[in-house]
Amino acid sequence: LLLRRVDFRMVLLRRLLPIVRPIRRKWMRFPPILVQKQRNFVGERKLDQDTTAAKAMPQHFELDARRKKALWRCKQRGWVEIDLLMGNWASENIPKMDEKQLSELEVIIAQENPSILNWLLGHEEVPEELNTETMKSMKAYVTEGRKDWTVGGNQ
Repeated sequence: LLLRRVDFRMVLLRRLLPIVRPIRRKWMRFPPILVQKQRNFVGERKLDQDTTAAKAMPQHFELDARRKKALWRCKQRGWVEIDLLMGNWASENIPKMDEKQLSELEVIIAQENPSILNWLLGHEEVPEELNTETMKSMKAYVTEGRKDWTVGGNQ
């Protein structure tokens, strides 16, 4: 009985791996951590030197991860109105943001939904510490009257 269970798992695994591998490659991109072999003057190979740009890459990948997290939090606030307003704005603007703008957005995202909605619609004044270029851009986007609102920011 145990042998049948193991065989079944192996057959299932063999069938699923060709399906899962392309999905993993598409959605799970990790920074390459490659150590290329270099030859020194004598001809011996050194394995301890990293010759790729992997040392500089984590900062770039950290920024991409922050962008994805911010985009998700803008699209999935829990209120349809804010999902539409912030999600569509975020879909257009987050890919172009630098680290400073992304930090400003993260502070805005941390606020409560009723406050954000009132600020975006102009029912309340935005507090001085949150009245940044990012907030002004978001308010301008909302007040300019976009007509193609879609749920979740998909256009």
